[in-house]
Amino acid sequence: MPSPRKLAAAVAVALLAPLLTATTAATATAASGPKDPAVPAIPQRYLDQPINWSVCAFDATIKRNYPQAPTTNCAKVNVPMDWAHPDAHPDIQVAISYSKATGTSKGLLTSNPGGPGGAGLNLTASLGVSKPQLFSDFDLFGFDPRGFGTSTPLRCLASAEDIAALPVTPDYKERTKLTHQVEVAEAKFYADACSATEFGQFVSSQQTVYDMDFLRALFKARQLNFIGYSYGTWLGGWYADTYPSKVGRFVLDSNMDWTHTQWDNVNFDPFSGQRRRDTQFFPWIARHADQISGLGSTPAQVTAKYNGIRASLTTLVKAGESSVRGDNLDGLIYSAIYNNTRFIRATLDVLVHDEFTKAPTASGKIELAQVDAAWARLSPELQKFDTLAALRTRYGVTPAPTASAVAATQVDTLRSIIADAKVSAARAKSGDELVNVGAISTTVRCNDTAWSKDTSFYLKEADRMAKKYDFFGYLNGVPMCAFWKYAPQDRKLDLTGSPRILIVQSEMDPATAYEGSLRTHNDTKNATRFVAIDDEGQHGQYILGNRSSCAEQIGDRYIFTGELPAKDQFCGTTPLPGDLSVYPVKGPVDGKSVHLPKSKTTGPKANPLLQQVMDTVAASTLR
Repeated sequence: MPSPRKLAAAVAVALLAPLLTATTAATATAASGPKDPAVPAIPQRYLDQPINWSVCAFDATIKRNYPQAPTTNCAKVNVPMDWAHPDAHPDIQVAISYSKATGTSKGLLTSNPGGPGGAGLNLTASLGVSKPQLFSDFDLFGFDPRGFGTSTPLRCLASAEDIAALPVTPDYKERTKLTHQVEVAEAKFYADACSATEFGQFVSSQQTVYDMDFLRALFKARQLNFIGYSYGTWLGGWYADTYPSKVGRFVLDSNMDWTHTQWDNVNFDPFSGQRRRDTQFFPWIARHADQISGLGSTPAQVTAKYNGIRASLTTLVKAGESSVRGDNLDGLIYSAIYNNTRFIRATLDVLVHDEFTKAPTASGKIELAQVDAAWARLSPELQKFDTLAALRTRYGVTPAPTASAVAATQVDTLRSIIADAKVSAARAKSGDELVNVGAISTTVRCNDTAWSKDTSFYLKEADRMAKKYDFFGYLNGVPMCAFWKYAPQDRKLDLTGSPRILIVQSEMDPATAYEGSLRTHNDTKNATRFVAIDDEGQHGQYILGNRSSCAEQIGDRYIFTGELPAKDQFCGTTPLPGDLSVYPVKGPVDGKSVHLPKSKTTGPKANPLLQQVMDTVAASTLR
């Protein structure tokens, strides 16, 4: 690793771009420091409750992919809505899964796929399919966090009249007075909807951490082992700070800046998303110009082509001839490039929209012909990384697709939720009929840390970022947290008393910026070891992608033996799909990699179960 002085200087320069340029109420609150909430006792009635186990619906799929897997059983358990006041509200339920170690157990291990709001009921067992030693060495449990998945759902409720009255803008990237009005109206709408029930204020990271420790106690485990990705690192950091004596082996992969605020984190996204697109995705398209028809053979040509397609989409929307939006295309690309293999899907998204702009349909929607024409513009060598069936499902041109296929392919954003809500509102029998617009995961962010209530600050910031980062700089307009009526249940994280845990981070991660992860490590050096992966941008590394045998071996050694490297490490990575070599990128790691001996194996086959879990989380990341 570079010297501490060089690291500090690099982080200071890198953070200068995305972070705030104005003092806000949120930063003023953060400066005074949040106070850690009290750790609640677990009422005995929750530990004594009967549990009705049954074989999980996904168990057959796990065994089909790994026949030696133990049976995974599922159940729902009661927990307090508010752990601080267990008798003040009705109980809620958390969905859990569990399998007993097939060998001598090292303890209890769970996981979280990210989000907030990512359903993780089958994630831990799916990790075992890729890493069978997990089945033999650990008792495994998975869970859907409170408010999401098959746990008691968060219901964001609004009247049909309020939904119908929401203004619309043809393109959020255009920073006009209309766009400002729309963003303020939508933010207030979501804040009101998600606080409409008493449960809304308790869908938070701290309450979920209490749930996690209750489950540890329910399974009579002395400590908890954990593998968390993305927002799962925030959850893992908060658990380690709340229950340091209960921390076993924690791998936190693709880290949020979990020692800082939720706003600090989302304000990284335009910068890190654009960096991934411009330094890796568009150059990759250009390198494969002989396998991708009509997008350009240089990064500059690809960028110009993309901007032209996007401008044509907005022109059609403004003319009332189309509902296919340019900002939706941005969202498709942003979420797809989380994963290296999904570069192919993101390329297909660009091609589909190019086909649409060349021949807009009478319906104003993307139809089967555009999807199939886009697929034909990709070489067979690249087609093998995806399927035409998945692409058709992504664009809703396949009759009766499965719910899981839709969740893993179709991107779910706050803006698409409003569009769907407007359809539901139009079917309502009266204006005061309540419509459930779903479980909006931003609720967790609002409940976790303090946010400024100054809407003008967010508008100015989005305007500034839109100019600076022309891909998705406008991503963070006015958040619903500006109108959130509940005080946050915050923490000041320093991991005092925690054993050392492992942080894994790729250099060009589009969703959790390297600089934020490194800053959290610097804040918690007493308790964290940092592994950086040079020239890599995939979101999710350990077990999920296995892009770096170096990082994989470090993670395995730690999870299965408890051994961590004596100092922070740099690792190398493997080529992008269709590439024969790793192409260097200019970034915060700058090529200073130290490789471990190469693995004697070629690595596990791609795990479709894990891919589906992470695709589903990526598809809902913008809500």
